[in-house]
Amino acid sequence: MTDQIFKCSLGNFNIKDAFDVMDLLFEKNYMSASCLEMNGHWVVEALHDEPIEEPKILSYLKTYNCRIIENKALESVDWLQKSFENLKPVTVGEFFVYGSHLRGSKIPAHRIPIEISSYMAFGSGEHPTTNRCIAACYAFFDHLKYKNVLDFGCGSGILSIALAKLGGRNIIACDNDPEAIRVSQEHITLNKVAHRISVFQNHGSEPFSKSYDFIVSNILAEPLIAMSIPISQALSRNGILILSGFTSNDFSVINRYTAIGLKQIHRYDYRGWAVLVLKKD
Repeated sequence: MTDQIFKCSLGNFNIKDAFDVMDLLFEKNYMSASCLEMNGHWVVEALHDEPIEEPKILSYLKTYNCRIIENKALESVDWLQKSFENLKPVTVGEFFVYGSHLRGSKIPAHRIPIEISSYMAFGSGEHPTTNRCIAACYAFFDHLKYKNVLDFGCGSGILSIALAKLGGRNIIACDNDPEAIRVSQEHITLNKVAHRISVFQNHGSEPFSKSYDFIVSNILAEPLIAMSIPISQALSRNGILILSGFTSNDFSVINRYTAIGLKQIHRYDYRGWAVLVLKKD
């Protein structure tokens, strides 16, 4: 696959806006979006298989104070192979997350493998919130103690898969995005844990009609705050709640959940993002 590829670099973002813009560009069907830090600011690089019209891409980003740094055609290369090279394995605690293009390669014997489709743009464990949520699941999940599990906003399904590989047997994974449900089901099948995870598309707070011992939700601060009451009510006594999707300098989520009675027992701060581990006494 050596078709012409076009790249547009946009600058002057903070870390949160950079990741938000990446998500927005994926929604607008750009082939790829990535970000990097340069001189204290974040740059987003978008790839497309047709010339990128500057007024059009800026119209998507009119709420951000950004500018175009570069917009050009790239040298023709095998972009499928290039994407494989860029999707490198990620080690998180005892987990080894790798792309399907590495299937059959030597997986470290002392690691817990999680396979992610090589063509997926997200869900590989690279994002700081995903990375630390996996670490939190490994540190705090006990399959003998926590029988009913919810992954609210499951995305790629990677957290549900991690919990299943840690021994979880009754896991519900849900998301309001039908594409996330499709991707989650694919990954769950790839990792041979479909018998342990039920996946469905939710349209609101309906997953919280039952009780869970362990809940993980890596979404955004706003919906976490908006749904704090049903989430808290669905968490059983002595249950564990892992929350992420917000930056380290955003204390709105922890303030809200402690105000309604939950106790913070651990916090991860990693590359500008936070993961909270809470308990309900």
